[in-house]
Amino acid sequence: MKGFFPILLIVCAVLAGAWFAYDPYLKPLLDRLGGEETMTANDRVISGSKAPATDATQPSISSAPAPKSPTKPSATTQGALKPAASTSPSPAKPKSELDAVLELKYPMPEILPLLTIVDQWRNVPINAYPPEVTASETIPFALVINGQAVGSSNVPPGTPLKPVRLEGSELLVASLANPAMSTRLPVDKTDFKQRIEARYLQFVETKQKEIESKRERARQIIAADPSKLAVLTGKAAPGGPAIPAGDDGDPRFAPVKASLRNGEAASVTIDEARTFQWNGSEKIGGEYAGTYETVTVHFEVATIFGRFPVDYKALLRNGRVHAWIDPVTEDRI
Repeated sequence: MKGFFPILLIVCAVLAGAWFAYDPYLKPLLDRLGGEETMTANDRVISGSKAPATDATQPSISSAPAPKSPTKPSATTQGALKPAASTSPSPAKPKSELDAVLELKYPMPEILPLLTIVDQWRNVPINAYPPEVTASETIPFALVINGQAVGSSNVPPGTPLKPVRLEGSELLVASLANPAMSTRLPVDKTDFKQRIEARYLQFVETKQKEIESKRERARQIIAADPSKLAVLTGKAAPGGPAIPAGDDGDPRFAPVKASLRNGEAASVTIDEARTFQWNGSEKIGGEYAGTYETVTVHFEVATIFGRFPVDYKALLRNGRVHAWIDPVTEDRI
């Protein structure tokens, strides 16, 4: 019995140690050896230490989805993936000799920007004023006689008014029915600027079309008679040297200058003439078919939009100018 108690104590100590060591040490060991039920990420119950592969339709939360394998694009997709065709403009065709000469003979006008012409609306040339304007609101007019206001009236919006003078941001306008009635109003409450802009744009378009028309007309003339190309290139029958307009030493130019002073050449004046060139006797076709002594005059036409070069030819017969024509097309000016 003496030895029983020590043995009992030892057995109890071993059991107690096993109890306390079960969770941290023995349970994991037994799980590995016997296999306890576990759960996969998709809540499927499995047994043993070997877990099956994850369900293809329910990927594991801890694992990233497998990358998609590249697929061959369809014909439609392949077409969409092709690089877009280049939209850059094709190189300009080289100009022909005729085109180059026509551009030199009939240059496009270098028209000043509108804001330059009107000095940023600080100094609008009088000849740029429209003949009338309208206001966007009712305008009160006072009738002034000898400095005294003797009456007044209101003009409804849209009534034509005469622009008299732009003074800063205000426009002095007068009644078309009674010019003695005038008033000042903010210029932005009228269509003053819009009318000038419209006239400017119309002028630019008209001048460009005029030059294009002259070039096309000359091209048709030269296609029908290639010898006319010499007129454009300066290889025609030689005339005399170009004489400055202020030189009065050659009496042959006197009838030409007299014609210009009398306003017989459309759209040009004697003051715009820069040079005169005597061409001698020439055979002319077109409306004024016949043989004439001719003089080519180079002008620089002055407008509020800029200066534009132009050449006219005077046809002389019996000591006077019979007509003015275009030197190339021989059309009447």
